Amino acid sequence: MAIVSNQAQTISQLLEQSLIIPKYQRPYKWQPKNVNQLIDDIFNHRSKPCYRLGTVVLHQDKDSKSEQEKTDLNIVDGQQRLLTLTLLCSILDEKEKKISSSLLDHKFESSISIENLKNNAQIISERVASLSATEKKELLDFVLNKCELIQVTLDDLSEAFQFFDSQNARGKALAPHDLLKAYHLREMMDSTEQTERLHHVSLWEQGVNPDQGDNPKDAPANLHTIMGEFLFRMRRWIGGDYGIQFSRHNIDVFKGINLDSTQYAYVDAMLALDYAIETFNADPTRKWDKQTKGYPFQVDQVMINGKRFFEYIQHYMAIHSTLFVGKDARLSSFVDMHAKYRGSNRKGDSYVRNLFLCAVMYYYDKFGDVELNKAAQICYRWAYFLRLDLQRIGMESVDNHAKARNGLFRAISKAVHPQQVLNFQPPYKEPNFSNAKDVQASIEAMKSGSVNE
Repeated sequence: MAIVSNQAQTISQLLEQSLIIPKYQRPYKWQPKNVNQLIDDIFNHRSKPCYRLGTVVLHQDKDSKSEQEKTDLNIVDGQQRLLTLTLLCSILDEKEKKISSSLLDHKFESSISIENLKNNAQIISERVASLSATEKKELLDFVLNKCELIQVTLDDLSEAFQFFDSQNARGKALAPHDLLKAYHLREMMDSTEQTERLHHVSLWEQGVNPDQGDNPKDAPANLHTIMGEFLFRMRRWIGGDYGIQFSRHNIDVFKGINLDSTQYAYVDAMLALDYAIETFNADPTRKWDKQTKGYPFQVDQVMINGKRFFEYIQHYMAIHSTLFVGKDARLSSFVDMHAKYRGSNRKGDSYVRNLFLCAVMYYYDKFGDVELNKAAQICYRWAYFLRLDLQRIGMESVDNHAKARNGLFRAISKAVHPQQVLNFQPPYKEPNFSNAKDVQASIEAMKSGSVNE
């Protein structure tokens, strides 16, 4: 690994360097609890001769053309802590104004970053407001000259991401989607231009924090939900595997092959399809007909690393919105009529609702609009059987139902035509408890054919 340096640096030494927040970085997201924890740590250890605050990973671009760019250090890991420390030092030094850092000049474009920086600056100001001028000076001296971070600088961005990934796998756990973002960006380094990588990162961050609009209830699901409660579960359940909780321990579900370096026989068809789509979209004719083709993803396919992974996630976020989000969604009225009833907000009922939505999404992924409403009825009857069968529903019961060999996911997986799914016979029973009456009425109406399509 091309490590340029790996040494302890005081906060003063770090902030004196030309630190850059690259555009692929996520927004500044530290909340009050994170800021207060850092300040508490500093207050509790300020009598020590030295206090170490963790590690930062930086990337120095060895291929930069200008001398300035060669001295710039892109922050790969540690942005949240560095920005908070910069805020703290700047506020403690507001009268002297001796603190100078490139981070103070950074122009933030994300509204999330701007809002969090304002809020956290207010929190820090309130925390140090009661200190005397002398105490502020002493605290600033401690932070700048006695607090340290291990600075790991690498001259290869791919290896910097790899180091970032491995550090967080061993230490404080990041969200699984953050680890996957780093992994697939690394897979893109040799095959895509920077502008394309930044484009995918921008869409990714929008997915993490989608625009809520005027009506949050009609806002699209965020990326965590789509990955953890839909794609992860579908990919696992289709194969008959555990799908309860998506975590950093099972992110391999979203890792696959690199088309540029994998030479297995089964990859040839995927490589040919990838080439055909790239060739079609690169045709000069597209400049006037504006017709482009997206990769024809299937939810349970072998994952293609790199940009196709990011496109895969965006594709299924769009499908989820098409089916369920807003009054114009394909199945909006069906869901409102049958999945929203007295008690539908109970935890167990929300698990069943997710199972139903996953099944519908899997059917739509395979057969599109063909017989969609009839298929939705089959999915509903199969998923909500659990509401008839069990008075209390846990996620384990849902998981067992979903991955069963005789279940609907397996039936959709094997189906070649929609009718094979419509022929599926969901189990049924008369419920022995009152909290299933509305569901029972919906299922009986579907069985009798009285539900409007």
